[in-house]
Amino acid sequence: MTQEYEQPKLSFQGKETRSCGVLSASFFAAFTAYLAIQNLQSSINQQAGLGTISLSVQYACIIFSGVCAPAVIRWIGVKNTLIISWICHAIYTGSNFYPAFFTLIPSSALLGTISGFLWTSQSIYITMCSFSIVSYTKQSTYNVLSKLNGLFFTIYETTQIPGNLVSSLVLQTGTHQNATEEAVCGPDFCPSASNGTDVAIPSMDKVYTMLGIYLAFDIISVAITVFFLPPLPKSSWSENTTLTGSLSSLFVTLFTSKMIFLVPFIMYQAVEQAVLWGDYTLSYISCPVGVHMVGFVMAAYGTATAISALVFSRVAKYTGRILLFSAAAVSQGGLFIVLYLWTPTPADTKYIFMLPVLWGMGEGIWQTQANSLIALLFPDNKEPAFANFVTWKAIGFTITFVLSEFVCLRAKLIFVLSLLTIGMVLYTGVEIYWKVHDKSHTVTGDINSGLSSKAVSEENIPILTDAQPPASNYGNVDKSCPKTD
Repeated sequence: MTQEYEQPKLSFQGKETRSCGVLSASFFAAFTAYLAIQNLQSSINQQAGLGTISLSVQYACIIFSGVCAPAVIRWIGVKNTLIISWICHAIYTGSNFYPAFFTLIPSSALLGTISGFLWTSQSIYITMCSFSIVSYTKQSTYNVLSKLNGLFFTIYETTQIPGNLVSSLVLQTGTHQNATEEAVCGPDFCPSASNGTDVAIPSMDKVYTMLGIYLAFDIISVAITVFFLPPLPKSSWSENTTLTGSLSSLFVTLFTSKMIFLVPFIMYQAVEQAVLWGDYTLSYISCPVGVHMVGFVMAAYGTATAISALVFSRVAKYTGRILLFSAAAVSQGGLFIVLYLWTPTPADTKYIFMLPVLWGMGEGIWQTQANSLIALLFPDNKEPAFANFVTWKAIGFTITFVLSEFVCLRAKLIFVLSLLTIGMVLYTGVEIYWKVHDKSHTVTGDINSGLSSKAVSEENIPILTDAQPPASNYGNVDKSCPKTD
């Protein structure tokens, strides 16, 4: 068991916003590189579908890592999980210098294996900081969660700006738009068609320059986490869980709570992103106007998403999340209908930019409010709840990327619209049930246990404060446990 968990030397109480800012900065550096590479995978690694297959493998591995996340995080700690994740990101970036099945597929599997732990750790960190603020300020739990998630995802979504600008500025010299005149763009694209989209690939020296810049970002993310991120006290749930308990808790939380009704809602948030990263970038950008434009368009998307995350995380306390989720669903539903009906041409550049901007406005809502929703609905079981959240999103990504190799885009757009409709109907039912059956919507419990006030009262767990240094037996740990040096 790590020293970080047994007897934390640093309490982040009073420094929660700063800690979330440092966490956000580390994600900013790592995902500036990763998201830009991901946006280009389906365009620059087209041979035998290598780019899309590598993404499918990556997200399939996230499914299994999400299931094991609570037990693994218990073993290595939240901060160590982040450090190992950034090292794996650097390995993945390095594998793109020589993209082949024997290099890109193993590195994608490695990155996917650690990503479930990464995103579960991120969600737990933000939630613990939020509960800490609530414990001594008595603010609304939902407002604090929305604010800190808004801070994180505002910074996170800006990664689309520098990363994609780097790709477009480096690749635009000598890059030409689609050289295959008979290529089919837009919703009519089918992977099995003989006249499918065939995009001109930029020279490798420019690709190497771009990847070198991205590798530097990965190294920066490691440094930020190692030297500036405060360690996180361990929750009493994860203190006592085992690998078997981790696996069982994930399924127990899924089948004995509201989580199962949120599965289509969660999966949609992954599917719509996968369509953007894999299908829109290839069939609506690279095909009609060239691969060098992917970065510029996705930078516009990132800007819109960051602004949306910032604005709507503040607006949420006045409007409530139901109205925001409904607005995101309506806007993105209309967007997918447009994609179904519209075939882009080189003359449609302004519309190719406009649609991702609208897409990003909805994405900012999904990102900030979905994490807040999970934390609010499952305060006593946040680890298995967020593990479910990460796992089902990974399933959504995997299904979408696998379908990209076999299913025409029109059919996939119908699938996305259907999933959005089902997800919103079931989500609305969960909200109605929660408002009827839950009398208390605030959390003022122990930040180390992550428990609600009711649970804290029942278990007589003391609240940790700076005036009360943590003892070796804090939380639910048996007082007879020997102290670890």
